[in-house]
Amino acid sequence: MTIADKLQNALQLHQSGNLADAGLLYQEILREDPDQVDALNLLGVVLSTAGKMDAAITLLARACELAPDFAGPFVNLGNVLQATGRLDEAVDAFQKGLTLAPEQAETANNLASALNALGRHEEALDSCTQALAGNPNLGAAHVNMGNALLAMDNAKEAMVSYKKALELNPADSTAHFDLGNAEMKLEKYDAAHASYTRAVSLDFSNAEKHYNLGNACQALDRFDEAISAYDKAIEINPAYIDAICNRGATLQKMDRVDEAIAALRAALAGEPESPDLHWNLSLALLQNGDYTEGWAEYEWRWQTPTFLAYARDFGVPRWDGEALEGRTLLIDAEQGFGDALQFIRYAELVAANHDGRIIVECRPQLSPLFSAMPGIDACIDLGAELPPFDLYCPLMSLPHVLGDSVEHVPADIPYVRVPEGVPVDTRITGAEGLKVGLAWAGSPTRVDNHKRSCPLTELAPLWAVPGISLFSLQVGKYQHDIEQLSDDHGIVDLAEDLGDFADTACAVAALDLVISVDTSVLHLAGALGKPAWGLMSKPTGFLWQTERGDSPWYPSVRLFRQPEPGNWAGMIEIVAAELAALAGDR
Repeated sequence: MTIADKLQNALQLHQSGNLADAGLLYQEILREDPDQVDALNLLGVVLSTAGKMDAAITLLARACELAPDFAGPFVNLGNVLQATGRLDEAVDAFQKGLTLAPEQAETANNLASALNALGRHEEALDSCTQALAGNPNLGAAHVNMGNALLAMDNAKEAMVSYKKALELNPADSTAHFDLGNAEMKLEKYDAAHASYTRAVSLDFSNAEKHYNLGNACQALDRFDEAISAYDKAIEINPAYIDAICNRGATLQKMDRVDEAIAALRAALAGEPESPDLHWNLSLALLQNGDYTEGWAEYEWRWQTPTFLAYARDFGVPRWDGEALEGRTLLIDAEQGFGDALQFIRYAELVAANHDGRIIVECRPQLSPLFSAMPGIDACIDLGAELPPFDLYCPLMSLPHVLGDSVEHVPADIPYVRVPEGVPVDTRITGAEGLKVGLAWAGSPTRVDNHKRSCPLTELAPLWAVPGISLFSLQVGKYQHDIEQLSDDHGIVDLAEDLGDFADTACAVAALDLVISVDTSVLHLAGALGKPAWGLMSKPTGFLWQTERGDSPWYPSVRLFRQPEPGNWAGMIEIVAAELAALAGDR
């Protein structure tokens, strides 16, 4: 047979799925003619299918070199390069192939996929547009367009693209999965659960799809289902650290904290350097009240992707608790308002036990309050130029540095005070009855804010209690919830006069009681030593621990807990009865 005959026979074998025999014929051709471009190209495809990527790349690169005007080898080379993670080279190969054959929609789509993987999403959108111009029914291009849009925080438009892909192919498990990702981004958890369930049914051996289904179940407080989904993901991929971590977090949310700790310890035996496992273990230990080991494990946060993005290099040594001996220590309030309010007590503790100068860097809303604290020599707004200092320590590393435990939490209150000169609101001082402040929602930037925040309408039993005056301490996005209430609520809205936490502290100090969900207002009330009732969602924040009705951090705070996830009404009924009794006593 001639080379042409052998090539024809090999191609027929290839197209029929008999890759082994096709590969043998391609090799025979290349023994006769080492530069036969079609054989180089097609044998490269066969080898890549067999997982022999290096050999495939060698053959395909040679085909490209011999036939620089032939699009096929460039496209196939791009596919193999992308599969091996050599994304920049893959983009270059696809672009060359597309230049040679611009009408090839599949090539434009493959280029879009590689660009998405590189984070070049705007370019990926352009490639998807080109692909869909050539073939509007190319479902994969709609999926890639959705992926680019989702990565650019345009989840609504991404959903349109995924749904178009599913119109073309309702059995596209990838489109169902990616649609679920967009729905999760938009907090459409029921819809995401349905999308992931469909994706799993179409691709049951895919660990990532089971994992994301578990995440949707967890968001819906369907914890038993979440555990089952994570178990399946781990069965498919025993080294799936994210699934192991989230399984442990779910057990913790179910108040099965000892099981969570045991599972995370077992995983760490095999992956002792996993930051995520250590981080999740720290949260479980802290929730369990094991502060000594918990704070030590908490230091792994700086190696997790989330915290690594915020890690800072101040160019000075990190303080390890040694004597300051007149040196200046910078304490940076690294996390949210509530965290800063809870842990700023340690700055005063450091000052009381060390001969040195203490500087605190924090968000501007906290500066007036923290500046008035004994022991803090200067308070610098986050983003402002820092004065010279010798050492630094993240605020939430202080419990570990100082060797804290649940028995030794520094809980002398108040440890923050209202700064001098802040005017007292006469609407509070002139009110009659028991003066009660309300805060019902946390920051919308926190992932689980929808769980810890209580719809204001759920608090209606409180304004039916006689003998009280209600004041809203809510600021930000949710302060306008009052406008949606009927006119009989009687809540005085203080939001416009609460410019920073010094203003809020002054308002709280003038009240008799604060009732708040797990947000900064509750921490502020506790730090001021003001009687406060915390409305705890289930699950709740790890530092509020499990089941207890008090807190080692705040002696003046009493905790009320949901009987089951999402059940505010049952808790509020109890709170209203307690409030009525308190108002009656007054």
